[in-house]
Amino acid sequence: MNQVFLIGAGFTRAVMGNKAPLTDEIMPKLDLSGFPEIIEDYDKTFPDIEQFITVLDLRCLRFAKNNVSLSRRLNEIRDNIVEQIVKFFDVSALSVDDLDRFTLLKKFGKNVPAHSTILTLNYDCVLDQGLWLCDRWHPGGGYYTSSSPCSDDENKKKDDIVLLKLHGSCNFRKSLLSDNEYPVIEINDKIFPNIHASHGAVQDAGPHVLVMSYFKIYHNGIMQLWRKAIESLKDADKLVIVGCSLRDEDIFLKFALYHFGMKENAKKFYIDIVDKDIENCKHIENKVMNLVACPDKQEPRKLYAGLGEYLKKGNG
Repeated sequence: MNQVFLIGAGFTRAVMGNKAPLTDEIMPKLDLSGFPEIIEDYDKTFPDIEQFITVLDLRCLRFAKNNVSLSRRLNEIRDNIVEQIVKFFDVSALSVDDLDRFTLLKKFGKNVPAHSTILTLNYDCVLDQGLWLCDRWHPGGGYYTSSSPCSDDENKKKDDIVLLKLHGSCNFRKSLLSDNEYPVIEINDKIFPNIHASHGAVQDAGPHVLVMSYFKIYHNGIMQLWRKAIESLKDADKLVIVGCSLRDEDIFLKFALYHFGMKENAKKFYIDIVDKDIENCKHIENKVMNLVACPDKQEPRKLYAGLGEYLKKGNG
């Protein structure tokens, strides 16, 4: 059975605890004291960070041609906000060095079937580290990006699990020395203990991520990941959704999910919805059943006690 996992912020919260912020908790954490130009927008959209950043994006576009200096200032503010958001999730804030301290992550990492595809909307490297420390996955080839500094064979020597970071990652970086259409993958011992490699720290020009907004510009490097995600969904028999609410601004995700259920000659498809609340599970079920192909062939299962319940019950 070909499985695809869809991972959201609730996964990292489940394995790391409250220090891993959920999307709704980010906006109050932003420090905008130096940016009086956007305080009114902040107040009007609070606490919806998608609306706030969308308003900022539209202002950047509006003034791009007729007020270059204001446009430049707004883009500088946006870059600062992106940096702040990434810092909430980077390895200095969320990191795993000993799997025995993170039992849910360890169990998940050990139990992901070989050759699975994991779609994640998270910027953090918690799952990456967990898979690495479980000796199931390697960033060389494991990210499925042509800008990886390692041979794809490195991941195939493991369990050939593919981790697609569809909104970018804290260790996906822009570079002044290369085409910013494709991220430079940062690989070092701090992120991946004992990998004995160092790559991606030269001429760092900031994170290569897509922050929360209804207006996202998908560069070629990220589009490459979405194409692979759609291929994987079309070939999958089972979809496991963990801590992902299918938020309205993720238009690309909705389009991608339409391809689950298209596998030829499959009589039935399975969807596991893993969350911490029965109403959340029902809400996600309603959303996903209105997105996937062949809903009459879909068999959803709600696991509303969270990740621990899913790991206890397994893939049955």
